[in-house]
Amino acid sequence: MCRMIAKVSPEASAIIEEMLLCPTSLSYLSQNGKQPSAPWLRGKHNDGCGLAFLNQGNIEIHKRDKATAWDESYQSIVKKANSQLFIAHNRLASKGLKASLEGAHPFYYKPNETPYAFSHNGSIASYHNEAVAKEISDSQILFHNLIDEKEKNQDRSFSSIVSDIAGSKSYDSLCGLLMSPDTLYAWRIYNESNPDKQEIYEAYYTLYLSMRKGSIVIASECLDTGSWLLLPNNTFISIRLCKNSLQIDYTALRF
Repeated sequence: MCRMIAKVSPEASAIIEEMLLCPTSLSYLSQNGKQPSAPWLRGKHNDGCGLAFLNQGNIEIHKRDKATAWDESYQSIVKKANSQLFIAHNRLASKGLKASLEGAHPFYYKPNETPYAFSHNGSIASYHNEAVAKEISDSQILFHNLIDEKEKNQDRSFSSIVSDIAGSKSYDSLCGLLMSPDTLYAWRIYNESNPDKQEIYEAYYTLYLSMRKGSIVIASECLDTGSWLLLPNNTFISIRLCKNSLQIDYTALRF
C-alpha cells in the first residue's frame, strides 16, 4: 500500500512543490500518510520511493530502497527535475513482500518500441504467491500483464484491459498511475464486494485531481488546501500531451 502523485503540463515544469514544499507533499506523506487499515491515523510509507519523468522523449527513473528513501541525492534530483510528465511513489510493502530497491516504484518496462513506467497502490491476492516465489512485487506482475496484453492487441484501450483485470482478479485495490512518453493514465479502483471494508477502502484508496498553473496534478491525498476533486471509484482517466495543450478523456469502468 502506498502514496503516489502524478503531474502533467503542456510545457516542462518542476515538481519540487508537489514533492517537497506543499503542506502534504509526497515527502511529508512518506512519514505521515493515511494508514491502510485505519485511514484516520497517519504513519510511515517509507519502504522505498521513486520518481519517473520524461527527459528528451525517454522515461528517466530514480528509485531508493527503505534505507535510502528520500536521501539527499534523491531530493537533489527532485529539486532539479523539469518535465512535462511525472509520476512518483512512496511504498508501504504488502505483507509478505520484501522492501527492496527492486520492489520500489515506479517500475519500467519496454517490451517493444514504447517504454512505460507504472506505480500502484494496493494488494492483489491473485498475484501474491507468484510475487513471493519470484521475489518481486504483485504490482510488477500487474504492470507486465497490462502491457503485455496491450502489445498483443494494440487496438485495445488500456481502460478495457484494466476493466478485464478488475473483473477477474482478487484484490483490495488496483489504483494505478501509468505513463508512456506522451500520455498519463490514472485509475481509481478498489474492491466494493466486502461491506465491512467499504468505508476504509473509500477513505484510503483515493485519487484526487487538481488543475493548477496550467498543469494537472493527481495525488493519493490532497497536497494542500486548494481545489481538489476526488475521483469516483471505478474511474479511468487518460491525459495526452498535445501541442500547447492537454487532451483529457474520462471513462466510467464497467466489469
